Amino acid sequence: MAFGEIIGGFSGFKMRLLLAAGCVVFCGLLWSGGRKLFQDEKPKPAVAPSSAMAPTNWTAGPSAGERAAEDIDRIGEGAVRFGLSFMIAMVAASILRAALRTGLTLIAVAGLAIWFLEYNGHISLWSDYIDAVQGGGSWLSTRAAAFGELCRQHIPSTGAALVGFGFGLKR
Repeated sequence: MAFGEIIGGFSGFKMRLLLAAGCVVFCGLLWSGGRKLFQDEKPKPAVAPSSAMAPTNWTAGPSAGERAAEDIDRIGEGAVRFGLSFMIAMVAASILRAALRTGLTLIAVAGLAIWFLEYNGHISLWSDYIDAVQGGGSWLSTRAAAFGELCRQHIPSTGAALVGFGFGLKR
């Protein structure tokens, strides 16, 4: 049931969004990735200038062509990061949405079973339940803080990931 909902959820608008993000990734790879993937460029060893060598070029640093190639590479890498972050977050949100629906159904069924058993006097666990909820709340806040720190440090394009996550939650 949940897998069918996840796979079926990627039709229409969501599929077009995933395809657009995939095109951004592909264009980013074409923009700069081909040059990095297919060239066997080894770093040049740094040579200290000797006093016997007369300087022929007084400008230190890369040439204009090298700077332009570096800028192009940065644009391509940014497009790849942006697209992948969006796609991964959208798929994760769709999976989370299906899991959340299943989880809420299970919680409702368990709640009804507990109420029935408590009502008939077979069990008494509300005090234990309240303690468990308080412990779960502190655990959840700790994990949320850790997830926030992970997003700030390791996801290259958090904004794109959040937008993708939002579209993944959408029907």
